Amino acid sequence: MKLTPGRTGAAKAIMSRAQALPRLPLLLIAAAALGATSPARAALFGDDEARTAIIELRGRFEIQNRESAARLAELNQRIDALGQRLDRLEQVSRGQLELQNQLEQLRQEIARLRGQLEIQTNELAQLQRRQREIYADLDGRIKPFEPVSVQIDGRTATVEVDERKAYETALAAFRGGDFAGSAAAFGALRSRWPSSAYGANALYWIGSAQFALKDYRAALATHQQFIARHADHPRAADAMLSVALSQIETGDKRGARRTLEVLIEKYPDSPAAPQARERLTTLK
Repeated sequence: MKLTPGRTGAAKAIMSRAQALPRLPLLLIAAAALGATSPARAALFGDDEARTAIIELRGRFEIQNRESAARLAELNQRIDALGQRLDRLEQVSRGQLELQNQLEQLRQEIARLRGQLEIQTNELAQLQRRQREIYADLDGRIKPFEPVSVQIDGRTATVEVDERKAYETALAAFRGGDFAGSAAAFGALRSRWPSSAYGANALYWIGSAQFALKDYRAALATHQQFIARHADHPRAADAMLSVALSQIETGDKRGARRTLEVLIEKYPDSPAAPQARERLTTLK
């Protein structure tokens, strides 16, 4: 068994006691020998008595030797047991040390990961802030071009921003007396947005601008087209009155009378109906 430095002191003390035991029989034998050679002792004992004494001493020596051997064996067993216990304690200590080292490594790893997490959290927060700024900027740029809801003759419709601006610009030109510019602007709107919610109104205002320009034949054709496509439009009666007036201007009084009669019959409660009745009276 190998003794470690940690238990050297205890082991040496035990071994010194164990080594001292075998010396006892030797000392007794030496004392007996000295006693046997002494002249005074020889005078007291005879040969038989001397032999008996020696035999008794030898028996005692043997008993003491056996007892000493037993005690030595017991001490050796105790030393072995203590050595095994020390080995176990050393193994436990080494295991605890390794466990402590592992725990320390885990603590360091956790601290490192927490540091990385904090860095990534800050980076994510900065990225989210930049994204919000970018989205806000894009929203500000895109919003002017997004479709908008408008009210057209009492109905809600969705149109593009430029589409609404084009319609308002053309209508402003008509109201400002720029009939040629207005007709061209409404025509451009219909070309750019063929399915525009402003399409019907744009066609009506084109015919009205042509009538204002005294292009009666063009106004007649445009408003007839308007009525054919949008008979239920709120301005259908006005368009029909414009058709009748254009027919009068072009000399088709019979056609004008028929148009006025249909207008009165089909739209009796419209604002254009009283004018139609008045015109019909003059034609008759």
